[in-house]
Amino acid sequence: MEWNNLHRHRLAVIADLVSKVPAGQMGRTMLMNMCYFLQELRGMPLGYRFTIYSYGPFDSEVLSDLASAVNLEAVKSKVIPNSVGYGYQLEPGPNAPELISDGKEFLHDHQADLTWVVAEFASKSAADLELESTAVFVDREAFEKKESISLDTLVNRVNGLKPHFTKEYIRSRAQDLVEKQLLRIETFATTPRWIYSFTR
Repeated sequence: MEWNNLHRHRLAVIADLVSKVPAGQMGRTMLMNMCYFLQELRGMPLGYRFTIYSYGPFDSEVLSDLASAVNLEAVKSKVIPNSVGYGYQLEPGPNAPELISDGKEFLHDHQADLTWVVAEFASKSAADLELESTAVFVDREAFEKKESISLDTLVNRVNGLKPHFTKEYIRSRAQDLVEKQLLRIETFATTPRWIYSFTR
């Protein structure tokens, strides 16, 4: 995809997500993870290259695109004090409709994906988003290596990356993702890999 079109599509997605999430709930962590879920779980062609980081999968280009959206006044970013220092609250800016309109064809093609990611994850805490996106990252990493891993193995690997979560809690969140067919673990022994394609 041509870079200018890719950048335009990314900005439209960011403006659309910020507009869809109820006021006061969208922050940088949520935006980062929603972009990750859209790309990895729904196959949306955003072209990001995520690596694992402090708050889950991360690509600095998401923040660069967010900065562009803020500069274009399509998104408003406010610093909000919290118990660990501060965070960022994202809200639609006056030019959000223009940016959304600029990418309307791409957004139309992926409207079901955008609606799904907001319905599935907008109400979750930053901590749960961090945990669940990390579980997906570990799962996809194993899949790319053609490695079959069990739920126990995934729990141990996520706990190694995120030791502030208990194994019991990691297991409960991972099991929920398995039931929604968002993870591929513990399916290889009885089910062909191809069945577990992206949920659409």
